[in-house]
Amino acid sequence: MSESIYKDDISQYMGKLKDLAPELNSKWMDYHNVVFEDGLISKKDKQLIALACAHMTSCPYCIRSRTKLAKASGATDEEIAETVFIAMRLQMGQPYAYSSIAFENYDKMKNKEDVTEGSFFSKNITPQIKDFHNLSGEKHEKFSVFHDLVYEDGHLSKKLKKGLMGLACAILAKCSWCIRSCVRDGIQEGVTKEEIAEAVNIAMVMAAGAGWAHAGITMETAENFGNKKS
Repeated sequence: MSESIYKDDISQYMGKLKDLAPELNSKWMDYHNVVFEDGLISKKDKQLIALACAHMTSCPYCIRSRTKLAKASGATDEEIAETVFIAMRLQMGQPYAYSSIAFENYDKMKNKEDVTEGSFFSKNITPQIKDFHNLSGEKHEKFSVFHDLVYEDGHLSKKLKKGLMGLACAILAKCSWCIRSCVRDGIQEGVTKEEIAEAVNIAMVMAAGAGWAHAGITMETAENFGNKKS
């Protein structure tokens, strides 16, 4: 059986990346480090937001490192567990919201209407979502119970859960409706535009960070190119 492409220790190959592009790596780290300084959002909460984002990008290296950094910043296991469920809820958010496109197009096609004209994304998807709820029956009831519990004040505040962590995850999910929902609920919980800016910067770092961490695979492959064992 071949060795796993994922390594426990990638420092050797990450070091090679830094050596090959020192200035680029330095500027990247300058940005990365300032994003995670204490600000309107605490260092601990920033690391928890980053951990949720890491689950969105599915980067095992980021998940591992952000779990350690969150713990080092004072996060409890209970806070980390709630963070995972926030990421799970936002991973469900995109197919949930995008179901509206399926139901809208189904109705138009059944009525022999043109589905190629106008905006592809409706701003008001309430009718389609209600249709989805009704057709889902008991499944929707159980989803709603999970949804409500995920966002309740718990070990983490509702403000952090949806207004900031959820927003960062929604941006990574590329779900316009999820972003709008998180902003709406965030405003109700007192989220400011400045806090949103900090959360967006975290999402940006984590989106790029997944590529940076996986660069170890690129460096290893490049180093072993032509080697039959690679």
